[in-house]
Amino acid sequence: MSETKINQYVELFETLKKAMKWKVFDDNIVKTIASVYVMNDKKWEEGRFFQVADDLKKEAGAFSSMKSHPRFTMAALLDVKFDQPAEKVPQLFDVYNTLKQEKFKGGESTYIAAASLLTQDESIQETAEKAMILYEKMKKEHPFITGASDYPLAVLLAMEEKNDMIERIENYYEALDKQGFKKGNELQFLSHILSLGSGENPQLFIQRAVEVSDAFKEAGIKSKPMYYPMIGMLALLPTDLFDMHDIQTMYEKLTNMKHFKWSKDMNVLIAGSFFVNEKLEHSGLTETSLYTTLESILQAQQAAMIAAITGATAAASSNGSN
Repeated sequence: MSETKINQYVELFETLKKAMKWKVFDDNIVKTIASVYVMNDKKWEEGRFFQVADDLKKEAGAFSSMKSHPRFTMAALLDVKFDQPAEKVPQLFDVYNTLKQEKFKGGESTYIAAASLLTQDESIQETAEKAMILYEKMKKEHPFITGASDYPLAVLLAMEEKNDMIERIENYYEALDKQGFKKGNELQFLSHILSLGSGENPQLFIQRAVEVSDAFKEAGIKSKPMYYPMIGMLALLPTDLFDMHDIQTMYEKLTNMKHFKWSKDMNVLIAGSFFVNEKLEHSGLTETSLYTTLESILQAQQAAMIAAITGATAAASSNGSN
């Protein structure tokens, strides 16, 4: 099954690359969009996709990031989640403005957080308020590493509503630091993910995270901080479902392909995400709370990847124009 996802991903990337030839100049953005469709098992339809992207551009203010390339990743996020994505465009901007009223800074991460909020049934205003409270607590604990890229995660945590969340995150953060994980925003993200696990012994999740990290090293893939969120997802899976060989096979297949050989970090993230995605579909976890948690984390990881890639592209464009 994993091989099927890789084949779908590569095929869709090639289709998107042709269709978006003069619209997006960074292949990593095109790859991210392809991964969004594959992980959500949604067929890409050119007309519908570009209609949503055009609607986002029309609705956006003069200096909005939705005027430029991030509108394409946002169009993909809306398209895979809703049957009538174009109808959700005005709502997205309404939710975005609600978040801004709660002191979220304007920008790509706030749009991604708004897209996450669109999928929930509860009060958007109430969740936005909770998300900002959580974000402020995160920032108080780690003022130098907490920033706008944490907005989508704060929204996810606000939806989960666990009372001792910040305390649990801090306990994981300190324990993982002692296990050799590097302090920083990625370790904070990993700590968040493990804190969303069920009521199991926290020490068990810490040990699993170490074992997954070691498995990557043994497979010849250095355990970089950017991989920490994915390691967290894999650590939450039941031990018998984790298969490093499967992930390594997907990674190596991508790395040996023409358009993917220079994107090794992204190949690791894609392989790990596809693996978790497949386990959720076919392992009998569907009726468990772990399924819902991992689905949410996959979305948060995808949001973080989109924010990182679009942010890096914007920075490169800015440097190029100076």
